[in-house]
Amino acid sequence: RSAPVLPPPARGRDRTFRPCATQLTQRRRRAGHLVAPAGEAWSVPLEPVVGSREPPPARSAGMVKIVTYNVNGLRPRVAQHGSLRRLLDSLDADIICFQETKLSRQDLSGDVIMAEGYEAFISCNRSSRGRGPYSGVATFCRVTSAFASQEVALPVAAEEGFAGLQGSAKDNEVIGDFVLDMPMDEEDLGEITREELLRVDNEGRCIITDHGHFVLFNIYGPSIGEDDEERIRFKLLFYKILQKRWEFLLALGKRVFVVGDLNIAPSSIDRCDASPGFEKQMFREWLRSMLREHGGPFFDAFRSKHPERTGAYTCFNQKVGAEEYNYGSRIDHILISGACFHDCNSVEDHSIFHCHVADCEIMNHFRRGDSGNISK
Repeated sequence: RSAPVLPPPARGRDRTFRPCATQLTQRRRRAGHLVAPAGEAWSVPLEPVVGSREPPPARSAGMVKIVTYNVNGLRPRVAQHGSLRRLLDSLDADIICFQETKLSRQDLSGDVIMAEGYEAFISCNRSSRGRGPYSGVATFCRVTSAFASQEVALPVAAEEGFAGLQGSAKDNEVIGDFVLDMPMDEEDLGEITREELLRVDNEGRCIITDHGHFVLFNIYGPSIGEDDEERIRFKLLFYKILQKRWEFLLALGKRVFVVGDLNIAPSSIDRCDASPGFEKQMFREWLRSMLREHGGPFFDAFRSKHPERTGAYTCFNQKVGAEEYNYGSRIDHILISGACFHDCNSVEDHSIFHCHVADCEIMNHFRRGDSGNISK
């Protein structure tokens, strides 16, 4: 059946998303750190059939699975599955990162943040932009006991925001002792004040969790209009400061995972209707500059595993049923950087991505087009 002519993928409440998952080999953890025998590197990759409505097979016991999912409202997704626990269990992962939860602090009731067998780390929007609850991220980590040192998914530290300015808040520490000298000057942005950075950090767009063996950023990137100069500056500042934070942690020898809805499709292959000048856009150029093939530090986990795959989209216009025709874009990503667990000097040949990431897939069985599928 041929696809109709449809409008571009929508923004905000009119979008529907599919989750993405990556898996890496598990290592024994001791006192918050991973310990691996020299030369150990084994994995069992998953390769679900694209478009399959069936869940993927159970993963190996030696794997750690991370899922990222823009839920476009956490409460509706919980209602679809009957409970938060059922939603989390259906994703079958050790670490689950949600974006666009649309929860205010007043909405943080037990039914949307508490589930047996999981620890939750939540960030809500604090900004007052004249609209209801929007943005928001949540990271759920599967655990047996919050006091067990063998828990691979349970972080040793967590931080709300990424600019290092929320550190004075109760129960919030700055991972890696990151500090920005204020005020600061940044190319293309001029002088940046502490107040402006706080506004960027107050929209509930980032949770950082330090899992000892890697630091995980759960990100919901800003979506902007082409003519909204204020929000363009906001998005540019958002990613400039994030980049500084990533570079700071990498310089400390940390392994950095960035997952979430970045609201950027980096290349023409990642958009169904990409125009000839699609890639010559500031934010797409910035994201590509972060990737290894363009001289940056990160592997795009999905594209690195599947460099030629077309029609691999995660975001669709819900109003016109674009998901049924796979008419969308890939704006949800898993980026990975850092050294492997082996004792070697060659980062090029022995990165955490090359040695320990088994696969990265879009979870097509979570498509929402089938009303009879509880996984939608």
